[in-house]
Amino acid sequence: MKQDVSDFDWKMFMKLAIHHRVYPLIYLRLKRMDATLIPPEIMASLQQHYHNNVMKMLHLSREMSQICGVLKDSGVRTLLLKGPILATQLYGDLAHRTSKDLDILVDADDVEKVERVLLQLGYESQDERILENWKKTSHHLSYEHKQHSAQIEVHWRLNPHYDKSFSFDSLWERRNDVMLSHQIYHYLGNEDLLSYLADHGARHGWFRLRWLMDIAKLLPMINSGDMRVHFERSGGQQYAGQAFILLSRLFSVDIPHDLTVLTMNSKAHRLAETALYYIKRIVKLNPVPEKSVAWHYNRYLFSLMTGKQKSLYILNKFLPNSRDASVLPLPKSLHFLYLPLRPFLWFWRRLKQPSI
Repeated sequence: MKQDVSDFDWKMFMKLAIHHRVYPLIYLRLKRMDATLIPPEIMASLQQHYHNNVMKMLHLSREMSQICGVLKDSGVRTLLLKGPILATQLYGDLAHRTSKDLDILVDADDVEKVERVLLQLGYESQDERILENWKKTSHHLSYEHKQHSAQIEVHWRLNPHYDKSFSFDSLWERRNDVMLSHQIYHYLGNEDLLSYLADHGARHGWFRLRWLMDIAKLLPMINSGDMRVHFERSGGQQYAGQAFILLSRLFSVDIPHDLTVLTMNSKAHRLAETALYYIKRIVKLNPVPEKSVAWHYNRYLFSLMTGKQKSLYILNKFLPNSRDASVLPLPKSLHFLYLPLRPFLWFWRRLKQPSI
């Protein structure tokens, strides 16, 4: 029996599919349905977006191959966080997931060496680093190729907060390896990957449903016992609980029985409700939150943190950074003045900060 879709809002459907970056999966699903149910222009648009993503992912794959090869020859260990590797390992095909850039995790001591390699390959830094404490005040640097516009993020921490349990050496010991096109790539072990994806999605308010789909694809690969041990050692249960609650409510995903205890956490439920606030409003929270939700989102970010992380976050706010130096340039001999001037410069930037 043919379904009645005459009142279906296809314009909103496309808006949601593109906003949440799930149009590759939607296109593949709709291709298997009765073609008379779907307006031809909708299928044509989805097909175009799908093919554009294929080209984008192939381009990122070539960059990934070149960069990882050169870094390996330079003695730099790399762990790929998302991008084409995540697409192939979770979805079975790099065309089934979208990626804006490559995210590469390296040891903090190797960041400068990685930058030299990227500059030699034609990339340009997108960050200002006037002061010397940039490794303490940030957790990644962004680069863009000056000719073909590929984007790379080089991370030396998994998140903006200080967390010794996620040292690079420990992550490297637990890594996964995969061979693609006769080249070996390294990425996070399954438990570290779930923890990272949950943390990343939580920090961004899950404003793209693609991040929840990643976790749904990863769950069957997770050993529940190992995951419980991981959380006991490293924390982050509330972020996974938030993700599991959202997966269960939005996609009816069955959570492994041994991990359902994470969904019974009151904080996880509060965080899930807050994420629904952003999902329902179709907002963009990164890199700059939309003005309508900026204040709400900043409160949410603070509520995500543990007591220790809140203390370190507040302490970090007193440290001057290169944005302060860009507001008030001073000669290097006077850089010590940025410390007492920090509260005033921070307040001035907040007043001038643009919002979408």
